[in-house]
Formats: sequence, structure tokens, C-alpha cells
Amino acid sequence: MAGTSAVVRKEKTRVLEVYSSVRSDILSGRLRPGEKLGPSVLSQKYSVSLSVVREALTRLAEQGLAVSQPQQGFTVTPISREDLLDLTSVRLDIETLALRRSVERGDVGWRSGLVAAHYLLEHTAQYDALGPPTMNEDWATAHKAFHEQLISACGSARLLEIAQSLRDSADLYRRWSSPIGGDIHRDIAGEHRAIFHAVQTGDADTAVEELNKHISHTTNVLLKHAT
Repeated sequence: MAGTSAVVRKEKTRVLEVYSSVRSDILSGRLRPGEKLGPSVLSQKYSVSLSVVREALTRLAEQGLAVSQPQQGFTVTPISREDLLDLTSVRLDIETLALRRSVERGDVGWRSGLVAAHYLLEHTAQYDALGPPTMNEDWATAHKAFHEQLISACGSARLLEIAQSLRDSADLYRRWSSPIGGDIHRDIAGEHRAIFHAVQTGDADTAVEELNKHISHTTNVLLKHAT
């Protein structure tokens, strides 16, 4: 029994290693949208069994980073023009509504929370120091917190839930904007600053306008890579 447990633990460790490595290659753009993820190739690359590779790829598919089609196997999730435009359109409707309500209803506590969230975001490096322009996970966490705080005073739990679901769906596109879209010179800190200042002065119209441009920018740079 002890020997069997050790084998199971070892296999789970290998699954996690393959999953983490392929995930990193996808998020960094080293594996391109729509690229085939051949189990036999990955099995040889990582010196693991096919069952380990298939479990790792299944996990990636569950997270939306890969897709599996009958008779075709696994591929990196492609950039779908239809999905990208639809997702962006609905996000703009939902997030700008939530932001406008937050600006109108937010109290001092909410604005103080936004100051803290923006400060952390502004003082966290966006990209990892080495390698291709891969998003720094600490920055990704700070970015998520800033955008959640922006709309957290909207007064509707359902609206927040929908907004969060849409932002989660857009995460891969957001991460691909630099390595795939080549958008490495974007002044994203300036975009966040513009939204932040509009909110702090109570200018809902400008805040909504700046958020609209901020969300749309990622879509525009990725459309040329969409299918």
C-alpha cells in the first residue's frame, strides 16, 4: 500500500509539473493560440507517460487555456474574433454600468480602498524581469484587486458576480496582449491613473469613458490575430 501511494503521489507531482510548464508557455505566448498540443510530443519532452500528459492537458482545458476536439486532440485555445468582440461588448455594458453606480454611490471607505488598491498596482512591476514579456503574477493580483474595487460600490451583488465572471473569461486575452499582440509599449499605468483620478473627483462620465478605452485597447491589439 505504501508503495502504491508513493507511485500515485509521484504521478500527481508529474502532472502538476507538466501542467505548470505548459500553462506558462501558453500564457507567455511561447505556445501560440491554436497551436497543437501533441500528447506524444509532450510525453517525450517531459519524459512522462501519456496518461500524465493527458491529465495535465485536461486541466488546462478545464481552465480555458486549451481546447479538446474529437479526432483532433488538444490545441491551445485560439483567439476567436466572434468571442473576443462579444465578450468585450458585454464587458463594456456591465463594467461601465457598475462603475457609474459606484462613483455615484461610493462612500469615503470605498474611495480610501481604491487609493490603496491603485497605490499597490502603480508600485508593482507589470512584467517578470527575465524572458519574454510575461505578466508578473503579483501585478496580475494587484490589477484584479484594483478593478474589483472600482466597481465594488455599485450596490448589486448580481452585477458584481456577472462582471467578475466576464473579467475571468477575458484573463487569457489580457495576458496575451503583450506576447501575442506585441503591445509592450502601452501606457497601462497611465490608463489606470486616468480612471482613478476621474473616480476620485466624482466624474462618472470621464471614468466610464476611460474604462471603455482601457478595456477596448486589449481587444483592438488582438483582433489581427483572431480567426
